[in-house]
Amino acid sequence: MKKENQDTKKAMLRIVEDEEATSGTSSLKKKQAEETDASSVAQSEEPEESVVAKDETEDTETATEAADNEAIKRYVEDEEDEDEFGEISLKSILGGDILQSKFFVRQVIFVLFVVALMLAYTANRYNSQQEIITIDSLKLKLQEERYNVLTQSSELLNLSRQSNIEVKLKENGDSALVNPTTPPFEVK
Repeated sequence: MKKENQDTKKAMLRIVEDEEATSGTSSLKKKQAEETDASSVAQSEEPEESVVAKDETEDTETATEAADNEAIKRYVEDEEDEDEFGEISLKSILGGDILQSKFFVRQVIFVLFVVALMLAYTANRYNSQQEIITIDSLKLKLQEERYNVLTQSSELLNLSRQSNIEVKLKENGDSALVNPTTPPFEVK
């Protein structure tokens, strides 16, 4: 594919050069005829003016040729720019040759930016997952502590009942506290 493109470019250059040569020779013949006419007229009048006229025509011819050559170079470069990806085949992709194409070389900064975004996304996701794991483990611990507090409060409530307190005092036997036998009364 690349070889075909190069052959096409070479053929186009040859065609352009041939056209320039043919148009250049006919225009050169016309210019030479004009110069000889002008030189014969100038020789009869002043010989110095014909030398100046020849120099000016030669300068314009070289400037025109230089402009044409630059246009051809720009055209060829534009043709080469169209082939940004180079030869695309499975071998070039697997071998990594495609990474040396003009397109990928120009996009290196963008690719690095995308890679940085991917790394930031992955790091953020990892942090989020770690925080979720921590939150779940803390929820389990909180649930266990709630159960422990509920159990301890029910045991305390059970132990603080009057009947349980009396039983404990009787078991110890060292307390002087006794349940009253007379009902309470109001003092007036």
